[in-house]
Amino acid sequence: MSNATTGTPKPAPAVTTTAWWDQRPGWIPWIVFLFGLTVLMPSIWSETSVTGSDEYTLTLRTPMEMKERDQWLTPWVNGELRLRKPPLMYWLILANYHLFGVGLVAARIWSVLAGAGLAVVACQWSRELFRSNGKGLLTGLLTVSCIGIAAQARQAMLDLPLAFFVSLAILFGLRWLRTGRLIDALAAGVWLGLSFLTKGPIGFFFFGSAAVAAVFCLSAFPILKQRGWHWLLAVAVVAAISVPWPLAMQQIWGDRFAQIMGEELAAREFGSWHGKSPLSALGGALGLIAPWTPMVVVAIWEFFRTPKSERLPANRWLIATFFISILPFFFMTTFERYMLSVVPTQAALAAHWLAPGGRIQRLTMAFAALIFGILAFAVGSFALWFQLGIIIPLLSWTLAVTAFLWAQRGVDPIRVVALCGVVLALVFGGLYPRLGLNGLPAGIETVIGSRPTFTFDRMQPAMLSPRLGRSVLQFTPERLTNSLPAVVFVDRPVVPDFQKRLSELGLQAQEITRYKTFYSRKVWIRFARADATAADWQAALKSRSLEGLKTDLIGFEVSRPPAP
Repeated sequence: MSNATTGTPKPAPAVTTTAWWDQRPGWIPWIVFLFGLTVLMPSIWSETSVTGSDEYTLTLRTPMEMKERDQWLTPWVNGELRLRKPPLMYWLILANYHLFGVGLVAARIWSVLAGAGLAVVACQWSRELFRSNGKGLLTGLLTVSCIGIAAQARQAMLDLPLAFFVSLAILFGLRWLRTGRLIDALAAGVWLGLSFLTKGPIGFFFFGSAAVAAVFCLSAFPILKQRGWHWLLAVAVVAAISVPWPLAMQQIWGDRFAQIMGEELAAREFGSWHGKSPLSALGGALGLIAPWTPMVVVAIWEFFRTPKSERLPANRWLIATFFISILPFFFMTTFERYMLSVVPTQAALAAHWLAPGGRIQRLTMAFAALIFGILAFAVGSFALWFQLGIIIPLLSWTLAVTAFLWAQRGVDPIRVVALCGVVLALVFGGLYPRLGLNGLPAGIETVIGSRPTFTFDRMQPAMLSPRLGRSVLQFTPERLTNSLPAVVFVDRPVVPDFQKRLSELGLQAQEITRYKTFYSRKVWIRFARADATAADWQAALKSRSLEGLKTDLIGFEVSRPPAP
């Protein structure tokens, strides 16, 4: 009997919808890359942007001294050899210094590109592993919208470029497993060689971790056995890229090069063990991808709860790569940023967990957005109270609340993650620079003029070298020879030590400039002057001004007293 006869409504034809990323898959890497540039670029030109001692004492200044010496092959800093790290990033920054002049953007742009590039590589990992454009897009956005990348991409450092090169080498290794093409193995060798020229052999370890995991989790051994000669050629490519520079340094500097390498190994304290070392390393690695850490933890937990027969090889490989990669950091002295290479594995795990949707996924995303919103609210409240801005705090609050509501309602995670990335850009690129850490007064270069300039005891002012366009060395008697009069900057608490030192050398000093500023002491949250008390903070809160918490940096003109 027909539907018309019975009165039963005729079922509507099934409608198949295709997401735009499946209709335009070629756009995905470009969207991730351009979004990455958009959220990571703000504030890299600012002297008060995110920085750290390794950036302003080493990475910014090493290419300056190479430029001053007209030296490309051998890195120098503080008037000494800088052979602890290979020179690729120094070469890239030096090239920009020559082309565009010495400046913060010229140095930091490489980290921005590496951060956006890492997000693209993570995106391609997911597309390769899960054959899903949507998961790939989500993975890329998760990568570029996490705190670890947002902070490190704004600094001229080596760790993020290392993570980019290693992850790119792993991507081509994954493609080789699928295609068996020699060109993919050779491309992996090129990028792995560049990782060595960025930060030494640590890149080999991260790549090796992924390779070992692939043998056990992705059934890589048969193809490796069949086409192992591909990797013999790839190893030759790695050697051709990574070996010449160390050999040149050994030839030029001999025992000094070997001594420096030994000092670098000793500084890492390999084999050291502390009771909290594993938790510290694991927490550091998971903290890099905050606020998306809950999704990573739940994804790993759910994987092990799943029956073995139902576990995806791709997830097995991601988890194995993650844990093998962080294992050595249980036994060495390290910083969290050293583990940036594990961010793509975590982003891919989180994306795969979130992609199906569902109540648990929605709760996980809402929890992450809530924690993120609380942090944004705290930063915005601080900025409003101390009159650091109105529009940016209110806008960041609005977007953070919107992200939480979207997450709670089950809105597409891609939109939630992208919105959180914008909030991070507002916090790191808009609010943080307004604190004024490492700020320099206008016209200080005119006060200094062409006189030799030094710092005493502490590398402060941190941003003086980029402002002057030349490397500012630390004060030593040897460096003052034939360079008087000179300008020496001193932090107020160590002025007595400075005056005692001058007295011993038979020199005199006259104050020529003084200004107040903040600078971070090891961690960002410790930016007030070292002797600030609870009463000073109470006074600052009452007056809604941070001026009383700043330290004085004093510039002295140092000269020899006139002859009697």
